[in-house]
This record gives sequence, C-alpha cells and structure tokens, in this order.
Amino acid sequence: MNMFNSILLVRQLSPAQLAAVILLSILIAVLVAGNVLLFLYLRNRGVRKLCTHKLQNKRDELLQQLNLLREGVLVTSDEEEEEEEPEEAEELLLVDEEEDDDNDEEETAVSNEGPRSLGVVSQEEVDETFDAEILYISNTSMPVREKLGFADSEYDSKRYYVRYSLGFEAKLRLSSDEVKERYVALMNEIAMYDGVKVKQSYRQQRIYKGRKTLGLIVFRGKTLCIALALNPAEYAETKFRGIDKSDSKRFAKTPMFMKLTSQRRLDYVKYLLLQLAEENTIMPLSEPEQLTFELAEKSREELFIDNKLQISVLGEVPDSVPYEQPDTEEDEVDEEELESGISVEELKRYNRSYTARIIQADDELKARYSEIKNHIISYRGVFNGITWKREAFYVPKRDCFATFAIRGKTLCLFLSVPSSKFEGTKYKVEDRTQQVRNAKMPTMFRIRSDRGTKYAKELIDIVLSEKGVKINEEYKPINYRPSYRSTENLINGGYIKVKTTQVIVEEPQTKTSKRSKTSTNNRTSKKSASALKKTATAESEAAVSAADGDSVSESKSE
Repeated sequence: MNMFNSILLVRQLSPAQLAAVILLSILIAVLVAGNVLLFLYLRNRGVRKLCTHKLQNKRDELLQQLNLLREGVLVTSDEEEEEEEPEEAEELLLVDEEEDDDNDEEETAVSNEGPRSLGVVSQEEVDETFDAEILYISNTSMPVREKLGFADSEYDSKRYYVRYSLGFEAKLRLSSDEVKERYVALMNEIAMYDGVKVKQSYRQQRIYKGRKTLGLIVFRGKTLCIALALNPAEYAETKFRGIDKSDSKRFAKTPMFMKLTSQRRLDYVKYLLLQLAEENTIMPLSEPEQLTFELAEKSREELFIDNKLQISVLGEVPDSVPYEQPDTEEDEVDEEELESGISVEELKRYNRSYTARIIQADDELKARYSEIKNHIISYRGVFNGITWKREAFYVPKRDCFATFAIRGKTLCLFLSVPSSKFEGTKYKVEDRTQQVRNAKMPTMFRIRSDRGTKYAKELIDIVLSEKGVKINEEYKPINYRPSYRSTENLINGGYIKVKTTQVIVEEPQTKTSKRSKTSTNNRTSKKSASALKKTATAESEAAVSAADGDSVSESKSE
C-alpha cells in the first residue's frame, strides 16, 4: 500500500519538481560526505601537529646536545674531525667483508654430509697473502666436527685452511664494549617511536613499520652502520651528510648510509631518525620502554653451532707447513731459567689487508693500480668490491671477470678466462688452475712495468669485448692513489691484524759468566756425585744388615 502511494505521488509530481527533489538529495549527500571528510582532515591535522610538536622538542634537545659537543663540553670535536676526514676520503678503498651487497641473505655454504675429501693447497699459496686460517681438527669439539663432516677418527691429525664468515649477531658479540654501547643506545632510540619494529636476519637488522622499510643496521668490518630511508642529496652540504648507497640494490630503499664511529655520529643518527619519523608521521611514545640486551662474547665454535657464523673449508694444509699446535694455556717460564740467561720475547706478525698494501705501496705501484682501475671502471655497468685480500670487478648479474691482488710488492691481475687463450701471444700469463683459491680466476698476469700496465689494459679489453660490454666515452678518471699511512694507524683502523706469540730466547753470555756457570755446574756435579756415593753406601749397608737379620731369623726358626 505504501509503495502504491509513493508511485501515485511520483506521478503527481511534474518533471521539474522531480529533478529538484533529485538535486536536493544529491546536495544533502554531498554535504554529509564533506562534513565527514572535514572531520577526518581536522583530526589528522591535529595528530600531525601533535607529532610535529613532539618531534620539534626532541629535535631542539638533540641540537642543543650537538652544540655542546661542538663546543667541546663532552668530547673534542676537532680531534674527531681529523679522525673522520681520512675515512671519508678513502671510501673507495674501504675493506668490506660483505663483498656482495645485493644478495641480502646469501650465506656461505658448508657441507656436513659424510666424510670429506679435499685437495691439498699448494705451497705457493701458503704465504701471508692467503686469506684463511688453519683449523686443527684435533682441537675442535665434536659437535663442530660433525657439522663440518670431520667426525671420523681419520681426520684427527689433519689440518685445513678455513675462512670464517660472521653474521650480524656474531660480529656484535665479538665487537668492543664501545660498539655494544652504541648499539644499545641506537636500539633504545628506535624504541622511542610508536609502531617501529626491528627484525634480525643473518647479515643485518631491518627497521620497519607495517610493510615499509625504514632502515637497515649492518656491520662493515668491525664498524656498526645504519642505512636510513632518506635522500642523501638533501644532507650533502650539512654536517649530517652520509654515504650515498642509492646505486646498490641492497640499499635501494635505504640509501642514506651512516657509520657509527663515535658518540657524535650516533647523535647525528638520532637527529636523522627524527626527520625519518616526521616524513612518515610516526608518533614518539610518551613513556618509551628502556631495552636491555645480553651481548656476552661467545667463542667461534658456539657461534658456529648456533648458526651465527659460517665456516668455509678451502683445502688441506700441506705437510711442508710447520705444525704449530695452538696452545690452550699460556706457557709459564721458570724463574730459575730467567736468571740463567733465558728471556721471553714477543714476536709480532702482521696480517696486512689488500687495502693496507695499496696504502703502503710505492708510488709506481699506486700509479699503475689507479690507471688500470680507471680503465676497468670506464666500462658501462662495471662495479667493484674489496675484501680482505683482493679487489673484484663485476659486470651486471654478479659476473666476476677480474680481480686484483698484491703478491709481495707486485700488483697481480687475475682473469676469469683460461690461460690457454693467450698461449703463443705476447702476454706472459701464468696458469693457476690447480690452486684452490684461484679456481674461478685461473689466469694471472704480473704488472711490473709500464709495458705490463699497457698489456693489462689490453687483456681487460679482450675479456670485456667477449662479454659485449661497451666503454663509457664520458667517463672521467678518478685518482685512486691513497695517501700513505703508518702501520700503527692502519692497525687502529682495522686494516692490519696483529698476531703476537711468545718466544723463549737464550741470551748470549760472556766468558766470565760461562766460567762461573761452568764452575757452578762442576760444584753441583761434585756434590751430586758425593751424595750418590753416600746414598749407595747407605743402601749397601742396609742391604747387608737386612741379609744378616734374615739369616738370624732362619737360624732361630731352625
């Protein structure tokens, strides 16, 4: 009945009246929707204002602390500037243990299936440039041996060259107390923002809110670093400038790269976190929770069993290498030995990285290195990565075609093509196919002169022409010759590792001391001889008396 009445009412309205009713209905709906949108806008605006106000207060507090730091109230800023300037100037030569930035979760493969049969590393590869450590199977715990595949007794006397790959947690636990303090302070700063979480993987920690990545926490060698989702160009001319990592696939979303090398750098990162929160409208918590972490140092075996560290077995140690059993306890030297002319001296061995060798090389080697590297980088799409002992060059899709290494004082170029390709030519290359380390880079060319530099560039042209890589005609050469730095400076920077061993040395003695020592020995020998005679006499008398006693007892019994 109601429907029938409404139909009659519509029929009674004229077309003009019906159009007016429809327009009025649409207008009312638009007004209602507008009021709803206005309410939401005003509420979001209020939230944004509140967030901006809190962030501004936090920013003012941080800027005040930075001003105090600049004035030298807490630390001397001039000294820190002097320490950090060389670090930024030599960014292209930094030792990076994470050779592949693009493969985020790549881990070193370790086989743990059954008995292992590995080749013996040649003697030529056993030198100070070999990037490995010796693992003594007899001193390794059974869980580690089982995981590596060396559980059988036949491996008890074997030694292997191994390379350790540390994950994020392993590096953090093995870092210094200062690095751990900065990490805890950074995590507490991140915990101040509402909804921001941190997720840890093998190689890094990811800072995110919802599905958006806000930053990455990583290690570069022994240095704690953070990459933020900020535009580095906006801070290039400020004191908050960082390293632009926008060309790296791994840091494409977080190109603002900062190294936490000091407390002042940590304060800079706190300021940048404020800018990041403001860009993403992240509210700071009124009462943030104070976080604590258990970061006690663990042994390599414990980290390996917990999958925080990976071990790559490179090959068996040849018998020609001296068997130096590592001591589990410190040797104690007798005081009498010290008084008799025996002293303990510390023998230091320096393990220089590839970067350290370039820095301390002569000017001729640096000039050849810079010229050849510029020639390689001038090709389109070619990029490099530096590890402890080598510098590798790649074309797109992570295809490594050449590496640099330093043998003694000679710069060597390794190529991915077989050495047979250059037989009968003017290029005097060496075949390294039989060596475990150079299996993927079988051809080596030593660069000792300007002619060698020219030939090295020609070899690069031959390899890249086969790969179809074109040269960039607009490339401008860069000076890759770093300034010289002392050994102590490089040790402090982590570019040289020092291994100290204690050696017992017998000091040379004068004639008088030898005579006195000889007379003392003679007196001692005479005293010992007389003592032996007395002892022998006493023993014989005791034996005779015992025999007499036995005979008397026998006669009595009879």
